[in-house]
Amino acid sequence: MHDEQHLLLQCRQGNKDAFYLLVSPYLARAYRLAFTILRSHYDAEDVVQNSLLEVYHAINENKEIRHFAPWFYRLVTHRAIDLARKIGKERQYAEISDVLPFLSNSHRLPIDEVINKEEKQELLAHILKLDIKYRVILVLYYYQNMKISEIAELLQIKEGTVKSRLFQARNLLYQYFQKERKEELR
Repeated sequence: MHDEQHLLLQCRQGNKDAFYLLVSPYLARAYRLAFTILRSHYDAEDVVQNSLLEVYHAINENKEIRHFAPWFYRLVTHRAIDLARKIGKERQYAEISDVLPFLSNSHRLPIDEVINKEEKQELLAHILKLDIKYRVILVLYYYQNMKISEIAELLQIKEGTVKSRLFQARNLLYQYFQKERKEELR
């Protein structure tokens, strides 16, 4: 992989191939991130495309970018959240089978080893029902394997807020599962 700073310099000099080399390693994860927040293929593509335009303009305006990947993911996350807020009421939930392929990375996550396919679908269905502030935290923490400090930096909130939302999201998921168990026992 080329040095990011060298690629940024090449981009500023008008080298479009350098821009492709700079952003291409991050596009799949950026799309998964946007899709999980928005639950729409069309909107996720739109957010990533608009983020790429914003990146291109920032580079050409000589904006200082020290660490490209975290900066790019922060940009995509913020744009996805902005669009989700703009949409207002959340859309109909996507089919769970459509969502799962976009969440998994090329390697299996530890949580994937423990939970079988049916349980993953059930868990994901509950995650997608959560309010966006909890859903984003869960997705970044469990599916994108980000640390609490990285999430706090990405969302520009305090680490304590991330921990609190993560705790609340887990409790909400626990309550969903407890409610379902009670209904199954009836």
